Amino acid sequence: MNAAVANDALAPYGAAFEAVRATVGETAAAREQAFARFAELGFPAPRDEAWKYTSLRRLEARRFAFAGAGGAGPVDTPAVDALSSHRVTVVNGRVTDAALVRSAPLDGIRVRTLSQALEEGEPQGALLRVPTGGGTERFAALNAALSNDAVVIDVAASASVAEPLHVVIAAAGAEPTMIHPRLLIRAGAGSSARIVLHHVGTDSAEHFVNSYVDVEAAADAQLHLYRLQSQGARAFLIERIDATVGQRAAIVVHDAQLGASLSRLDLNARLAAPGAAAELTGLFLADDSRHLDAHVRVDHLAAGTRSLVDYRGIAAGRGRGVFNGKAVVHVDAQQSQARQTSRNLLLTPGAEIDTKPELEIYADDVQCSHGATTGQLDPAALFYLRSRGLDERQARSALTRAFAGAVLSRMDLASYSGAVHSILDARLERLLETTA
Repeated sequence: MNAAVANDALAPYGAAFEAVRATVGETAAAREQAFARFAELGFPAPRDEAWKYTSLRRLEARRFAFAGAGGAGPVDTPAVDALSSHRVTVVNGRVTDAALVRSAPLDGIRVRTLSQALEEGEPQGALLRVPTGGGTERFAALNAALSNDAVVIDVAASASVAEPLHVVIAAAGAEPTMIHPRLLIRAGAGSSARIVLHHVGTDSAEHFVNSYVDVEAAADAQLHLYRLQSQGARAFLIERIDATVGQRAAIVVHDAQLGASLSRLDLNARLAAPGAAAELTGLFLADDSRHLDAHVRVDHLAAGTRSLVDYRGIAAGRGRGVFNGKAVVHVDAQQSQARQTSRNLLLTPGAEIDTKPELEIYADDVQCSHGATTGQLDPAALFYLRSRGLDERQARSALTRAFAGAVLSRMDLASYSGAVHSILDARLERLLETTA
């Protein structure tokens, strides 16, 4: 992109940073460095390999107002109220004390805001870290520069927390707004916990949600993260999740991408110590003109580490899905196991899914595999179901749900899986009525 276009595209973000600069106190220097990194990288160019299948030209052309330190008032979330009574709500990037108080306390989990963590002596480097590498480094830097709050979640060492903590990230308001939610999740040694990360928004306005989630799982910790992306139909959502997994610890991520107009998730797991494990599974439904992109990377950095990546995509109408999965087995990661699968289903001729599985192996005593398939519903299976008395729509519905079922069956939190099923079933019902 030429300099004039780049400067024009970055101007709203520069203005937002100028508004933030005078209000952030002791974090000003860290934010200055973060914004400088974003300005250096800018928006991805058309030939950027990490954005090969996802163009951000529509996002570049938009001009979003900055939510600012004032945030927004409470947002009504009846569709998610049943998920958990233990809830923190982030509205337009800001956590209010009321949102923290409204959440029923959970023994073993402590929740704080950015300002509270700083007041208690937390280092800025941990709270406003800017990761390096990957296609979303630029947006993680922008998040560090402009986030007006953060949720800091600590699971106490050895705590076993049965009930899930539900974090609602909401985009509110009638005006086009950019928001930069930020979460830091730390699971102490030997702990176990479940956290639901839920994106919601309105269909009536365009919003740009630029989210960053930093996850640390200490030795022997077991952390389950359930992500439900049901943003508004006009929203742009970019989210990066970086997880560092310690010795014999495990992180399990269940991802359901069902909303937004354009969405990009970068999910990165660093298996940093012997015996660390990651199970990363997901499902996306790209219908109408929705564009949903999932980039998943696992770095095996130590011996005896294990990873499983299993994503399934469904596309219909003019929808487009993208899956890029990469496992890197480093030199010291002998006796590691890395498995990766991408399966995709096209319901209509105009739909498209691009999939790119990758393996890089620098150790010689490993077990690694990857595979990808993209196709339509099996005519023979449709014929069989029709012969058993189902009509065309019912047969297509049964096969589509069976395709998604392998990932859905792993969603072991009833409230979360129920919410995913409800949204998915309603959307598939509408789709199959028009495509049968």
